[in-house]
This record gives sequence, C-alpha cells and structure tokens, in this order.
Amino acid sequence: MDEQVKAKPKLDVAKEPILHLLVPGEMGAVLELTVKDKRGKVTDHRVMRSKSFVRQFLELLWIQAFQIPEVAPYSMKDTSNTLQDICEGAYTFAANAGLGATTFGIVVGTGTTAPTIDDYALETLIAHGTGAGQLEYSAVTFGAPASDATTSQFTITRDFANASGGSITVNEIALYAKGSRGGYANVWYFMIIRDVIAGGISVPNGQTLTVNYREQAVV
Repeated sequence: MDEQVKAKPKLDVAKEPILHLLVPGEMGAVLELTVKDKRGKVTDHRVMRSKSFVRQFLELLWIQAFQIPEVAPYSMKDTSNTLQDICEGAYTFAANAGLGATTFGIVVGTGTTAPTIDDYALETLIAHGTGAGQLEYSAVTFGAPASDATTSQFTITRDFANASGGSITVNEIALYAKGSRGGYANVWYFMIIRDVIAGGISVPNGQTLTVNYREQAVV
C-alpha cells in the first residue's frame, strides 16, 4: 500500500432533520444551541438564524475560487488585527480544531457588542480550562453533507463543558478558519462568522453547551 495515501476522516451524517429558517436563494447558516446537565438532560435549547457572516468569509472564498497565487497574495485581517498576505492553499477554510484549541474552529465569548461586517475577532474570548470564567473546548466535529427537496447542509459542532465552579454566560459565538501562504509554516486564523445571542445563554457549573453551525444553501 502506498504510504503516502492517508485515510479519509470519518464523517457522521447529522441525524437531526434539516432546519428550515432560510429563504429560497439564500446561503447562510442555522445556529443551534443546546445546554445539557451531567445526565444528558436538556436544560436549554435554542435555534436561530446565524445573521453575521463577516468580510473575511468572502475574502477567503474569493482567494480560493480565484486561486490567488503566492507571488501575488491578498492582504486580509486576522484574529489579532494584523494584515496577513494570503494565497490559495490546502489549509484555507480549515476549522477542524482539536481539543482545547481556541485559535480556530467554533469559539465562544462574553462580548455583547453587535456584529459589524468588519469584525475580525470575538470581543472577549472565553479561555479553555477549568478555572473561573473558563470552559473546556472539545475537538470540533463535522456532519457530512445532507439534503432534502430544497436545502443542502453540513454541520460543524463543538462542545463547551463548564467545570469552573460557577455559571458562565456565553454572549457571542464565532467560527474561526485558517488561511495560509506557502504551506503550513505560514498559517493564520480568520473569523468568518460572529453571532451575538440576545440575553446570552447560561451554562451552569457541571453542564455542557453544544454549538451547531449548520451551513446551508437553499433553492
């Protein structure tokens, strides 16, 4: 067997029915939030439209679609508010963050400022950990594409467990993705979605918040 051939990642098709919150002609996302206690009992569940794709989403899409070369990169703002030169590449849009990683994937925060198209990062990131005000970030998982008569979607999921000793309110949620120039040594992180939750969602001590971003296209 060719040692260069890598196994394909295992994908789990989302078992939940496709949620229809977008209108025909839209491309967007549905945001689903679920809080469960240690026994798996649901204590809070909300479903809403994700309203806030930001400019870095279109910039990364344009870079990849246009195949912007390394010799003529496009400058865009990363999550540290720094302009980075980005070109097309294998890492573009990667959001498959591992356990504890807060630089990309789905991330959460406490900021309440309304989103703008120029937002580049969460207002106040909640750190990974078990200390006061911290949540434990699981690895990001993915559901394979699924469709019905009008809607096609795939799901990005992450769990946030609260072992801090106190309740934590999540007010903002974002999706960070990678962009690169010239390979793995030159990878940066870019916010592509930011949503602010009206009133926030409380995660009591000992409970877990599950965030699903269901990326959809509707006809």
